[in-house]
Amino acid sequence: MTSLYDAIGASARSVGERGNHHRALLVITDGVDTGSRMSAPEISGIASAIDVPVYLLTVVNPADHPGGEFAVIHADGAAASVATLADLSRWTGGDMRVASEPLHTIEALQDLFLELRHQYLITFEPGTRPGWHPLEVRTRKKNLIVRARSGYISGPAQSSH
Repeated sequence: MTSLYDAIGASARSVGERGNHHRALLVITDGVDTGSRMSAPEISGIASAIDVPVYLLTVVNPADHPGGEFAVIHADGAAASVATLADLSRWTGGDMRVASEPLHTIEALQDLFLELRHQYLITFEPGTRPGWHPLEVRTRKKNLIVRARSGYISGPAQSSH
């Protein structure tokens, strides 16, 4: 049995306890979860509450590879079978790649590491109204890609994480 979501949640909590503000979780997986008690949205809530973006490299069999065995798929082009993992990475401000060939796996890892080297920490004063608040981060330059978590929880709900 594989408890992928539970393992991601436990790892995110462990990373979240570190004092370093530049932190992330990189998960290399086959994408199959057969035994978790928690779901992708629950794990996303945990990781987002402690500011840990989740980056995923899903390595699949070439026959199961969405887009064909020679494609390196980004999270925004993921198939339904990996949609919950793609959602998890996007919701936390991370990213995801799917690969099936060794060369593509190396390319995907290099791409994710490059992205991790170009992180910025943006802070702000949260609103006083308790609950979920969506976030949108934009740049003036249209050719830049911004990855950020989709929002934050403030007030009493935040203390439960």
